[in-house]
Amino acid sequence: MDDSVTPVPKIPARTEFRRLRRLLPGTAAQEAGLALADHALAELPELVPAGGTVAAYLSAGSEPATASLLEGLVEAGYDVVLPVCEPGRRLSWCHWTPGTALQPGLFPSVPEPVGKRLSLQELPALDLVFLPALAIDSAGVRMGQGGGYYDRFLAELRAAGNNALAVALVYDHEFVPAGSWASDAFDQPVDGVLTPSGWTWLPLDPAGSRHAV
Repeated sequence: MDDSVTPVPKIPARTEFRRLRRLLPGTAAQEAGLALADHALAELPELVPAGGTVAAYLSAGSEPATASLLEGLVEAGYDVVLPVCEPGRRLSWCHWTPGTALQPGLFPSVPEPVGKRLSLQELPALDLVFLPALAIDSAGVRMGQGGGYYDRFLAELRAAGNNALAVALVYDHEFVPAGSWASDAFDQPVDGVLTPSGWTWLPLDPAGSRHAV
């Protein structure tokens, strides 16, 4: 991966990644989702203890589909929690199984689980977080949709002493060289990226330090 790039301001970079997703064929989301699930479930026994807790999300629109991943996590015996968007750009979490009812949330196009909402302090021991992203660079800097929900959550999670691995799910073309867009102190680096081609573990800082996995 060639890391000699000139950073693009974040807003036009986000616009371009959204445009590229709109150009994907109609089958891309489901095909990517099946590959992501296969790679994730093959690796997870090495990362998350049996019966451990995994935070994930319900995909929407042209995002790589997460249905197969979520169902596979439950079938493998993991405790799955999904996010609920709260006022103040905060996330709470609900336990999820394939029978859990869904409802529109603050963003009507994004379904959310119905059930008891768990704050960060009420979350069970959390071992791994799968995050949505429009893109991720090779330094672990994530391009989100711009709301800041996940950056706030990761900052609070880490401040609370929880070192759960954070892994972004993207298409292969959305894994790009470090510095492809301008980042700021608010951005929370992730530990890895999962694409339809497989896993890549990322440095947390320019020195290349990594989580032990």
